Amino acid sequence: MNQQAEDTNRSWSRDEVENSLKKILVDALDLDEEKIQPSSSLVHDMGAESIDFLDIGFRVQQTFGVELPNRTIQERVINWRNLSALRELVEERYGKRIAPEDVKCFLNMGVPGVLAWLREQKGAVTENGDAEALAGCLADRLVRDVENIGFRPSLIDHDGVKRLFLENMGSPKIFEGMLRLFSFGAMVEFITERVNGK
Repeated sequence: MNQQAEDTNRSWSRDEVENSLKKILVDALDLDEEKIQPSSSLVHDMGAESIDFLDIGFRVQQTFGVELPNRTIQERVINWRNLSALRELVEERYGKRIAPEDVKCFLNMGVPGVLAWLREQKGAVTENGDAEALAGCLADRLVRDVENIGFRPSLIDHDGVKRLFLENMGSPKIFEGMLRLFSFGAMVEFITERVNGK
């Protein structure tokens, strides 16, 4: 059995995963090891781009036998950017369909503005507290999306995300927050749990 196959079939301690992943990132991104901290985001702090994710994903697969969810994360960010979850919730709660081209006007609105638009343009009947409830449902969906990817939902500030939805549906902070989930520390946890069958 070659060394690579042995590595992917053994148990790894958290420290071993951390040290091996650090070596992968130093080599793949040409970084100084000191730049890699648990909260360091691959995109924002380490400068990883799409092509880097392919390389890192390949190296992680070869070393640990674990597939990183980088494509899934990018797809979820795009899904949230085009406000698909908002459109689905509006259909569920108010029975009103929103055309994809109408969604563009929501990008600089908060949930209260979206509800006002629904009342004016679609005749929706809304009640006091609907904005808070809808923003909470959106935050819940975001947390579930993160959990479905395989990251711990505790990494998301639910109340902070809810506030962002109330203020501005297209806030870059929402999408940056999702990308920040792809941090060194989160990757270590993700890989450790999978190599040890948890």
